[in-house]
Amino acid sequence: MTSNAPTMLDILHFGQALEGGTERQYATHFERMFRKRGYQDRHLETLEGTLEVYLQVAPKYRKGNADLNARILDWGITPRTYKQYQSDGRRMIETYAGELLARRARRERQDGFARLQAVVPDLVSVGLLKASQARNLPRLIDLARVGGWDMCDITRERIISLREDCLSTDEWTRVKQAAGCLDYLRQFPTCLPLLPQEEIGTLAGVLRLDTQLPAFLDEEARTWVRDATVVYHDDMLTVEARCATAKEYSESCKAVYIASLRTYMRAVQADCDLDTVNGLTALFRPELIEKTLIRLCKKSGTSGGLAPRTLFSYSLNLKRALSIQGLVEEAAKVEQLIKTLPVLVEGQAASKMMSPKVETWCRDLLNDPNAMEIFETQHFLYAEKALAALELADLEGIDLLAFSRSPHTQPLCADRARLAADLLRQARMFGVCAAFAAIELEGAPFRKSNVISDLRSSDHPQTFFDHRDDKTRPRLEIHFPNELLKNGDAMTRRNQYLPRFVFEKDGLGAEGYRILSFYLNRIRPLFGGADLTDHVVPAIEAEHRSLVISTFDGWLTECSTSIGLPLLPHNFRHGLCKIEIFYDPTCYPELETLTGDTEKTLRQHYAFIDRARQSRTLQQKRYERRAQRMQVSPLAAEIPA
Repeated sequence: MTSNAPTMLDILHFGQALEGGTERQYATHFERMFRKRGYQDRHLETLEGTLEVYLQVAPKYRKGNADLNARILDWGITPRTYKQYQSDGRRMIETYAGELLARRARRERQDGFARLQAVVPDLVSVGLLKASQARNLPRLIDLARVGGWDMCDITRERIISLREDCLSTDEWTRVKQAAGCLDYLRQFPTCLPLLPQEEIGTLAGVLRLDTQLPAFLDEEARTWVRDATVVYHDDMLTVEARCATAKEYSESCKAVYIASLRTYMRAVQADCDLDTVNGLTALFRPELIEKTLIRLCKKSGTSGGLAPRTLFSYSLNLKRALSIQGLVEEAAKVEQLIKTLPVLVEGQAASKMMSPKVETWCRDLLNDPNAMEIFETQHFLYAEKALAALELADLEGIDLLAFSRSPHTQPLCADRARLAADLLRQARMFGVCAAFAAIELEGAPFRKSNVISDLRSSDHPQTFFDHRDDKTRPRLEIHFPNELLKNGDAMTRRNQYLPRFVFEKDGLGAEGYRILSFYLNRIRPLFGGADLTDHVVPAIEAEHRSLVISTFDGWLTECSTSIGLPLLPHNFRHGLCKIEIFYDPTCYPELETLTGDTEKTLRQHYAFIDRARQSRTLQQKRYERRAQRMQVSPLAAEIPA
């Protein structure tokens, strides 16, 4: 749910403010549909105000739905009353969106679709067309009319584009079935003038993703990445010692390496056939390296192109991967291009500074007190939304824990199963983001890979310590050794180490303790991997690993947008540092201890805050000097504003 998406509470307030009697009745019945089941405002604020979500909470009445009939009896209303509340609630949502009147207007259009619909009943009545085949035509027609199309405008590509307008995969299935019906009608000569000019064709699997890379090359690329992301000590005499002392890169670093190789492979296929080459080495002939990196540089800054900073980082990864494979000449060619291609030179310079986009985000945050307040309290907002999702499940009689373990064995109809899945996703999503934000804001701004992938309650190295059962001093502790940190090698050379970050139950970090305890007790058990791994943030599936990083990225984007402050994981580091510097310009030594970066690096990244402060200071001094002069200059005081 985005910050612009309405909630059920927004729709209720909208309906209550309407003056028309019919619309007020819609609002009243809309509210009763929820209040009868125990919903409070905080629950309505959690539910996204869409028809799809409403139909999950309040499905259309069916006499054969035993579960729904039992709940209607528990709510103390009759099926007839439920049907009235349900239909009026739906009309309330459609009124809010302006959809009700718009859909009625679309149905009254006399266009090519209307001419086809006029003959469909006759085809059904004589047995040339089954009613089930024509059942989904109205949905396709309405979506097409929303797009401003008539029957003559329908093409295969436009039908496929309607997938983005469908609320669910079920609705997309209905659209595909309707498209199939149009093709079926082409066998009747009298129908041909009423149909699209060309056959639509089968739509099965048209939206499945294609990696565009041969499997054997992608597998070899993974092998190169494994070789490039493990550092061995050359002074070890035995294989056992080399393996025991090896340092492996983090999963996020490995992901960047594989992205680097895949980007190169997709670009190099303009000059060679990937399906016929013998392996990755054949793609890195010096002339191909030149053509490919130049092509990527030319595309930089355009739609779909990489930023100079990213392209520079990818080039460094290619250079290391080639060196590890013993391709010395090829690695030297990449290094030469890094030093000479203007875009890569620009990227190298940008890598040492804060990007303009991030600096703009920082300035906007500092200039908006409300945004600053949201940033520093977002973990509470996320926790409230996660708790509301859990409460909604209780109100609906859904056992989320049981559903998370075995959704297909739960006695839930299709609508309630979709509702349970939505509530489970909200609880997991907001719960994880609450825990992550609590660690970042109440502890230290660790990198996302450290929190998601490296935070473990056992194993080696253990990084999360649960001392909540300590009778004298209940607490939670986090400690990351340098070997897990991105800048850990540099910190070790400086004899610098991150301290142990403590969340006391009744002392410093108490807010973080409370939210993390809520996460550990109520949210973490909802993950399939909770009992299989010691990762604090386990996998969704029943697997021995942590949550997929890209899943967390999407969750944080969605959660932060829902509270009106869209941000990325790295914004925590920047946001915390800049707010501390804004209020205390002398806090660099403390931030050095907190982040592991040197004071010089911190000053380099956040110099714009000092520059802005110095500019305001000089402006204030000028104002004070001029104010004194204006007191002795009667002419200055007479200048109109």
